[in-house]
Amino acid sequence: MGIVAYCPQGHRVKVKDELAGRKGICPECQARFRIPRADGTMATRSGRRATECKVARVVSLDPAVAAALPRALAIAPTAEASVAAAVEPPAAERPAAPLPLHPALAERPELNWSMAVPGGEASAPMSATALQSLLEAGGLTGAELVWREGWSAWVSIRLVFPECLFTNG
Repeated sequence: MGIVAYCPQGHRVKVKDELAGRKGICPECQARFRIPRADGTMATRSGRRATECKVARVVSLDPAVAAALPRALAIAPTAEASVAAAVEPPAAERPAAPLPLHPALAERPELNWSMAVPGGEASAPMSATALQSLLEAGGLTGAELVWREGWSAWVSIRLVFPECLFTNG
C-alpha cells in the first residue's frame, strides 16, 4: 500500500511499508527524517508509539515586514521585568543606528541625485539617503558619474566620494 511521509521541509514522500520506523532521505531537498508507521505513529527508542508531530515550515521574511511585526514579550517572574523587556529590547536585537550622511550628501540633503555610467542612461532621481545606501552597499565600480540638482555637468563618483571603496580599485 505505501506510507505517505513528509520531510522537515514539507515535501511529500511516498515510501514502502517495510521502511516504517526507519530513517529516510527526501529526494527533493536531501533532508533526513524518520518515516512514520502506516497508522501515522512514530516508533520511539523505548518501543512505545508516539503520534507524529507536524513540523513548522521555515520561510524567508522580508526585513521590512519583520520590523513592522509586534514584538513578543517573554513571560517574566515579575511585572517589572516584563515591562523593562518591553521597553528596551536587548542590544543584539536593536536596529543599527543609521550612519550619518556623507559630507557631499549632507551639504544639501533635500536635493535629488542621479547616477549613470559613461554612455549609459541616467538613473531615476534618488534621495540623498538612497544614494548613501548605494555607497554603503558597495558594488559600485568607480566608473559611474553622478549629478545633483543645481550642477551644470556630470562628475565622476570618485571625485565626489573619494573615500568610498569601489570594486575596481
